[in-house]
Amino acid sequence: MATIDDLVLSGVIEGFELPEWEARGAVRPLHMTPGLFEWGDDKPELHDPRLAIGRRTLFEHFIQFLCDVRCAAKLGAGNLRRLMPTREGILSLHPPGLRLYGWCCAPHSLILVTGALESETKTDRRLNDLKRDEVRRFTRQHNVSHTILRGDIRALFP
Repeated sequence: MATIDDLVLSGVIEGFELPEWEARGAVRPLHMTPGLFEWGDDKPELHDPRLAIGRRTLFEHFIQFLCDVRCAAKLGAGNLRRLMPTREGILSLHPPGLRLYGWCCAPHSLILVTGALESETKTDRRLNDLKRDEVRRFTRQHNVSHTILRGDIRALFP
């Protein structure tokens, strides 16, 4: 059985590095697949100012959400309500306009695998299930299914 450290050492996942502008220090680890960040860079809708929510593009919301997850001493009540664990432990996180999918491998330790636009999940009702299946396949392929922490929000982020 592989460990999370094995995935990091082999480059399958990488730690989310805080941007220079983030003044807060990290209080929890956050890992993601290189493909998720590439998805964020390559998806034109995320950078389109016409699709912005408030004064931020969807990509800026994506980065800010990752910073908040990594740096907030205690996740805000809004973030806690947005985390929806399935019975298999796969999480769907809901930053503004987006959906991110992954799992917790330990309390306060999140791994993100894939993402989708919220609008895509509303037009294709199967997309959430397909993305969750993608996370399941990832954990099976890399032999880390045993690391999925199950339980409610209090177990994941005590």
